[in-house]
Amino acid sequence: MKRQLRMTAFHVRQFVSVPYFIQLMVMTTTATTLVQFLAASAWGGITPMQGWVRGGVVGMWTTTTCAAGIIGFERYKGTLVHLILAPVGALRSLAAVVCAAASFGLAAFPVAWCTWALLSASVSFTGPGWEVWARLVVGALMLLAGCVALSLVIAALFVLTPNAIQYEGLLLVPVFVASGIVFTSAAPPAWLAAASRFLPLSVPFELLLGRVTSVAALGGWLVCTAAWLGVSSFLGRRALRLATRAGTLEVV
Repeated sequence: MKRQLRMTAFHVRQFVSVPYFIQLMVMTTTATTLVQFLAASAWGGITPMQGWVRGGVVGMWTTTTCAAGIIGFERYKGTLVHLILAPVGALRSLAAVVCAAASFGLAAFPVAWCTWALLSASVSFTGPGWEVWARLVVGALMLLAGCVALSLVIAALFVLTPNAIQYEGLLLVPVFVASGIVFTSAAPPAWLAAASRFLPLSVPFELLLGRVTSVAALGGWLVCTAAWLGVSSFLGRRALRLATRAGTLEVV
């Protein structure tokens, strides 16, 4: 586990060395937070925390969708073949590359908070109580786990097409709607709330907003996240077979 974390940290540094990824996270997060602030100023209905949390979630998921083309990007750089032949195993090395996108997405939360604070001209360094901070930290880590699980599936699916990076934008809105992220002041429809339980993003989002989350919901989130990780493992091994045995998936 420690070695996997070190590899992920290395690839996060490689990820942020590309200006496009930083601009994507910062611009998406600030733009979403700005829209939230303007809406709250005009119509109300949300608290400041709900506003910047939603901005952070949108920025984080937008960055996570880069996983759709990240393996293709490694192929373009000429490093994919070395990742496939890594001594630690191809799946572990590629997982570290994919996880870098979601891990860097955590930076969207402080960016969203700073954006809201500057817009409202009310920066408080005392902050909320430790209970709120603990809830935010746990919710962010759960959201990271959910984004990692989804990004691994996305990467394994989109590695089969050379135009994966063009499809990243298509993953944004459907996941937002299906996970219930677009609903803050009002509850989502019953059918959508039931469908959102099949995505590992809805429960962390509710926890970040301070909504009551039952033990059953947390257990369901664990099962859901484990299921997505299982699917990603199956798809990753299939893609690896295509690359190393069938020879139908190019690595150079």
